[in-house]
Amino acid sequence: MNDQTLERAVLAYLGKGRSAFPRHDEDAVHVVAAEADVDPDALVRTVVSLTDECLAVKIDWSNTTLPEGGDEVERVMKARHPELGAAALDALGWAFTYNWR
Repeated sequence: MNDQTLERAVLAYLGKGRSAFPRHDEDAVHVVAAEADVDPDALVRTVVSLTDECLAVKIDWSNTTLPEGGDEVERVMKARHPELGAAALDALGWAFTYNWR
């Protein structure tokens, strides 16, 4: 799987650009997998794992605003997963801040 496929899968799973709120759309990831000719179940597992990891990032909310928390999550995920592009990082940050509202 290449980095572009992973980025498209993250966007599809979360619904960034298609939904007003983050989703967990495994069917959309299956479509991306079919287009990229990769194992759909493995791609879903990877995207779910990334999303779970993102949502588990610890933020010190005593001195951090919600937008700052989202920015921090994006920085943490970029450091941990340099293969993720800006759009995937933005989608993960969006999902994180939505869940913390």
